[in-house]
Amino acid sequence: MPPPPASRSARRRAEARPAAPAGRPTLLGAVTLPRVLAALWLAATAELLVVTALAVHEHTTWYLAVDQFGFLTFAHDLLHGRVFHHWPPLDALAARLLPRVDVLVQSYVADHGRIYCRYPPGYALLLAGWIGLLGDDAAHVLNATIFLALLTLLLAFGTRLFRSRWWATAGVALIVLFSGRTELYSWALTPVRDPATHLAALLGLFLLLPAGGARLSARRVAAAGLALGYAGSIRPDAVLYLAPAGLVAAARWSEERPGWRPVLRQLAAGAAALTLGLAPLLAYNTAAMGRPWRFTQGMEVQSFLAAPSPPTAERAAQPRVGSPSGAPWRGGTVSPVQGGGLRLANLPQMLPANVALVRATYGDVLLALALWGAVVALVQRQVLFLTTVPYAVLALLLVSCWSNPWAAPRYLSGVHFLLPLLIVEGALGTSTLVRSLRPAWAWWLPACFALALGAVTNLAANTLGTGTFAHLILLVPGLAAAGALGAAWSRRDVTAVVAPVLALALVVLACWRLSPQLETSATFQGPEMARARAIFARKVEPGAVVITTEEVGRPAENIEYYSGVAHALYLTDLQRWRLTVGDAADLLARGGMTPYLLLPKTQPGLDRLLDALGHRFAVELAADIPARRAIDYFVAARWNPDGIHMQLYRLGPLGAGAP
Repeated sequence: MPPPPASRSARRRAEARPAAPAGRPTLLGAVTLPRVLAALWLAATAELLVVTALAVHEHTTWYLAVDQFGFLTFAHDLLHGRVFHHWPPLDALAARLLPRVDVLVQSYVADHGRIYCRYPPGYALLLAGWIGLLGDDAAHVLNATIFLALLTLLLAFGTRLFRSRWWATAGVALIVLFSGRTELYSWALTPVRDPATHLAALLGLFLLLPAGGARLSARRVAAAGLALGYAGSIRPDAVLYLAPAGLVAAARWSEERPGWRPVLRQLAAGAAALTLGLAPLLAYNTAAMGRPWRFTQGMEVQSFLAAPSPPTAERAAQPRVGSPSGAPWRGGTVSPVQGGGLRLANLPQMLPANVALVRATYGDVLLALALWGAVVALVQRQVLFLTTVPYAVLALLLVSCWSNPWAAPRYLSGVHFLLPLLIVEGALGTSTLVRSLRPAWAWWLPACFALALGAVTNLAANTLGTGTFAHLILLVPGLAAAGALGAAWSRRDVTAVVAPVLALALVVLACWRLSPQLETSATFQGPEMARARAIFARKVEPGAVVITTEEVGRPAENIEYYSGVAHALYLTDLQRWRLTVGDAADLLARGGMTPYLLLPKTQPGLDRLLDALGHRFAVELAADIPARRAIDYFVAARWNPDGIHMQLYRLGPLGAGAP
C-alpha cells in the first residue's frame, strides 16, 4: 500500500529545509560560532601570555639583593656538591666574632666554623639544576619561566573549576592586570623563591580537583602530596596549602564514597609522597642543624609566643629583604643572628593593616565581588570555595604575625593568585545562580545584587584611585550586574555572552597596561654586568675585600657574586660583629687580603674615617667614580636613578706605595 500523501504544511517544511551537500563541506559551512569563539579565545589568551612574557623579559633585572644573592650562592654550592659555604674573609675575622653570627649580608649563618644558608634548599635545588643545564646567565630566566608556567597552570585551574575557558582567561587576566599592585610581577623579574613555591603548591591542589568524572585515586593523591611537599621544601609556610588540599580530598571522598580502605590507601600514599617532597628540607636541616625539624631559618619563629617588642628606629627604616621597592634596606645590627620576626602578639596590630592593604590593592568594589563570589561558590561550586577561602584566611593570619609590614605583599602572593578566581565567580557565577532560582525569586537576587554593587561603587569610588585604570576596571561590576539582570529577564545562560566580553575586555586592559613596559628595559642586565665585572677587575686586586654601604643600593651582593676578584661586606655587618672599619681592615690585611672602601663622596663622617684610617694604613684613592658611572661599580639605587658619586679607596700597609 503506498504511503498517505503528505500534508501541505509538511511539504512546505520539506521544501524549505536545505538540501544535504552532495560533496565535501565548504569552508563557509565549517565556520561555526563555537569554532569562531574557540579561535578568538585562543588568540586572546595567547596574546595575554605573549605580551606578559615580553614585558617580563625586558624588565628582568640581573641586579641582586639579599635573597637573590643567597639563593644563587646556595645553588652554586649545591651544584658543586657542597652544602656548606666557604667565605675567605671569615677566616681572617673569625677570631673576633662570636661562634654564631650572621654573615654574607644575613643570607648565611656562621655557626662554630660552618657557614650554612638561612633559606631552605628547594628553590636553590631548582636554580642549581637550571644553571647546570643552561649556564649561569640563564639563572635570570628561571623566574620568568616559572611565572608564565604559573599563569598557564591557573588557566587550567580555572578551566577545571569553572568548566569554561573564558572564565579562566578572565581570572588570569585579572592576575596580570593587578600584578603590579600585588608585586607578583616584581617577583617574576628576579630569582626569589615565591613563584616557585606557589607553582608547586597550586599544582598539588590542581591534581586533587575533579576531572572528567574520574574518581580520586591513590596515584593522584600521591602526585599531589609530592608537589605540596616540595613546595614546603621551598618555603615551609607552604604547609598552609595542606588545609585546602585536605578539605578538597575530604569533599571528594564524601561525594564518591569509596569506602574506608581506599581512603586509607590514598592517605598513606599522600603522606609518603608528602614526606618525599619534604626530604630535601629535612635532609638539609639535619646536616646544618642536627635535627630534621630544626629549621635553618628557625630564628624567625623563636619568639613566636613572646610579647611584642616596641618598634625601634632601625626597624622602622627597613623595608623588605630582597625588596624591589625604591627604599633602601639596612641589615639588622641588634643581635649577632637577626630573627624573631614572627610573633603572635603582632596579630592585633598587623591584621587590620594587611586587610587595609588588600583593600587598597583591589579596591572595595572588586573585593566585595570576591567576598560575594565566596558565598556563590559555597552554594554552587564548593570545590572552588574549599580551594581558595581556607588558604586565604590562614595566609592572612600568618602574614599578620610578621612584625615587618613590608612582608605582606610578598607573603600574600598565594592569596593574590587565588583571589581573582573569586572575583570571577562573583561577577559571572551570580547569573548561573539566578537561573537556578524559582521564577518568583529570580528578580530579587539580581536586583539586590545590582543595587549593592552600585552602592559599593558610589561609596568606594576612590579606593582604586581616580585615573583611567580605576574607571576602566569598573566594567567588571558593570558586566556582573548586567549579566545577573539579563539572566533574570531571559532565564537563559547569559554568561555565554558576558564571559567572553569580560575576558576580552580584561585581556585588552592588561595588554594596554603592559604595553609601556615593552618600550623600556631594566637598567642592569647582562651587558651591564659584564662591563662592571671587567672594570672592577681592573680597579681592585684579586683577593680584595670591599667594605661598602647599603645606602647606595646593593653593591656587596653584586661584587661578591659577579666580580670574580673581590669579596664584599657592609658597614652594618661590621656593626653587627662589633668591629670598627680599622680593626676589620687590619684583620683582613693580616689574612692576606687587601681591604678597600667603596663609599659615596657625601658619606657622613667620611673625612673623619679616612683620617683615622690614615694612622694605620696607606689610604689611596683608587677611583673617583662620577654618578653616571656608579653602575659600573655595582652601585645601582632605584631611589636615585641618576647615580651616586662614589669613591673607591685602597687601604695598603703604611710606607708601601701603590702596587
